[in-house]
Amino acid sequence: MCYTETEQWVERIDAVFLPVKNLEESLSWYQEVFNFSLRWKNERMCGLEIAPNCGFHLVQIPHFEPITTYTPFNYVVKDVEDARQRLLAKNIAVSPLRQGEPRRFDLTDLNGNMISVIEL
Repeated sequence: MCYTETEQWVERIDAVFLPVKNLEESLSWYQEVFNFSLRWKNERMCGLEIAPNCGFHLVQIPHFEPITTYTPFNYVVKDVEDARQRLLAKNIAVSPLRQGEPRRFDLTDLNGNMISVIEL
């Protein structure tokens, strides 16, 4: 298929690559906290199963500095209150629910990365 110069030709974002300090520790944390299944793994990175057509990868970066000023992506859930309570039960620090729409809150992973959880 040929696109004109004015047509959008990118179809979607294929994957998110989240930098982490230690791949093994981070993989264990994401599996324990979110129940994500491992799809593949090598010495430096791994892919986790979240949903069809959604790649979520952890990438070990030795001198990584976490993103602490904004959330680079959101996890979408059906019930934000339930998700928040599940995380609190696992002793994960979460923010209060944010004002406005969509209903959402933030958390920080063991690497210091901020992540938002939103209800859609």
